[in-house]
Amino acid sequence: MGDVVQVKSRLERPAVLDISNLLNTHHHQQKSPSLSPSLTSSPATAIKAKRRRANAKQLEVLNRVFDRTFFPSTQMRAELGRQLGMSPRTVQIWFQNRRQAMRTRERQRLIRLRNNSKSTNKSNMNE
Repeated sequence: MGDVVQVKSRLERPAVLDISNLLNTHHHQQKSPSLSPSLTSSPATAIKAKRRRANAKQLEVLNRVFDRTFFPSTQMRAELGRQLGMSPRTVQIWFQNRRQAMRTRERQRLIRLRNNSKSTNKSNMNE
């Protein structure tokens, strides 16, 4: 019931990761404010920006960084946000969601394996 899922190889990552080679800087990259919070000038009448999905380029870079580290440092999140036109908080939430999605997929895979082994054991007992 309380299966603990651990992914060993991906969690053993270097503490510091140079992301400069992951960011495409040779073209003039249009900075998309799509995921940055946009608030009005008056804090009393602040309006929350509509949530938006990351675009293909942002996803490409975020996934490449995720392949190297599950937990980017504060500095790395700030740099990713700056380069991708996202807030560091949005980058942080993207990584949290991605880690949770990975855990969920792994949990489902283990359940399928367990169910397959139960059905195999039952069919072997009936023979």
